[in-house]
Amino acid sequence: MRSLGLTRFGGLAILAIACSCSRTPPPTSDRAPAIPESPPAAEANAETESTWTPLRSADYPAPPTGLPAGLPPTKAGDTHVVLAWNDLGMHCYQADFSRFQILPPYNVFWAQVVARGEKPAIVTEGIQVDYGTLNVAQPERHTNFWKYAAGYGWKLRPGVGLKGHRTSGTMEAAADHFVAEGVPVVDFTDAGGWDPFPMFTVSVKDGRGQTVAETLNVAPASTEMACDLCHTADTMQGTMAAILKAHDANEKTDLLSQAESGKPVMCSVCHADPAMGATENKDCERTLSAAMHGFHATKLAAAEVELPKNQCHACHPGPKTNCLRDVMSQSGITCTNCHGGMEDLGDPARTPWVTMPSCTTCHGEALGEPAMARIRQPNEHLTADASALYRNRKAHGGGGIYCAACHGSPHAVTPTATERDNEQAVRLQGHAGPIDQCTVCHREKPDGKFWHHKPAE
Repeated sequence: MRSLGLTRFGGLAILAIACSCSRTPPPTSDRAPAIPESPPAAEANAETESTWTPLRSADYPAPPTGLPAGLPPTKAGDTHVVLAWNDLGMHCYQADFSRFQILPPYNVFWAQVVARGEKPAIVTEGIQVDYGTLNVAQPERHTNFWKYAAGYGWKLRPGVGLKGHRTSGTMEAAADHFVAEGVPVVDFTDAGGWDPFPMFTVSVKDGRGQTVAETLNVAPASTEMACDLCHTADTMQGTMAAILKAHDANEKTDLLSQAESGKPVMCSVCHADPAMGATENKDCERTLSAAMHGFHATKLAAAEVELPKNQCHACHPGPKTNCLRDVMSQSGITCTNCHGGMEDLGDPARTPWVTMPSCTTCHGEALGEPAMARIRQPNEHLTADASALYRNRKAHGGGGIYCAACHGSPHAVTPTATERDNEQAVRLQGHAGPIDQCTVCHREKPDGKFWHHKPAE
């Protein structure tokens, strides 16, 4: 949803499978900038006026399958290889921003560049790494985020994300990787079709401007959060008003009146939400995640409407999006097997985006084949801090290569059920699944056994 403080997967009931594999600290900023305590009154940007209308939960079509048209031919270079991924495997943002905001359009692209050789080396200097989101060049046409952004304290030109990025540009070098943070990807193509799995390309140029490596991967984003299943109304704005009205009745607040007076509500102003840079509660007792999950736990159990088979999809993307699509989900593991149920997620002792399930719970410290076990007490198997999250952890190459670089993003650990998530591996090594061909980075296959934690030489 880090500054932005971590990552974002679900929108209304925050949930993120964040298994764990590096011991290094995460980047200092993973999400959107901190929110002003008193956002100014809403201002509509004339440049962002459009006739776009958000989809209702029942109106989402099946997402497109296969690879998108016009995919460029990319391959590993002779001298370098680049591995790219999205930090969460799914970024949700809400379909309408006129009344309140939980999460804005905010994707995070990561990449590692490796100089190929007998002893491959991670490179961050003397090169330029560019990215581009395919078929999503004008996100402002498909969301009213920029129309209401000023009301939340952000002065943004249409199509510019919270960190100044557009849907194409140049990635910044970090200590051992490159990152483009806050890329405003939406789930509609420029042609108007719904697509929660657009793709982005990454190209690496040397000091002479010559392209030395290219790759591509998925830039997921979805607005399929079905608040209107229970908060029924004729329009999305009506659904949002119903939510604020219910909050006012339960908590003795006056949020609906505030929103209707031109001051839309930022949930993280009161509820701590590290995804939005808010680390402390103000005038409330629970984080946004704990409040959402804890309050709705009994409501789902007593719901009088038909809920999705996977009840997490009542708030998280979604029956059509199917954001959890990785190799584990195909073996029968579901969201709750790792995260626990609504009551577990409503535990105020959890820190959203920080205390998450650990890979070592099933895979062991050696990160071997998993034991066929289920996490019976989810709150006893959590990461100690953000550095232990799968998306921030590294292993192979003396602890230099990020787990997600070879295995794929959280919620999209390869091989996935979605062809697009597997395409980077197919292009680099000829088959789907983890990057397991040594010669992707090594000029010749090394002798001896492969070790995830092989020390640097």
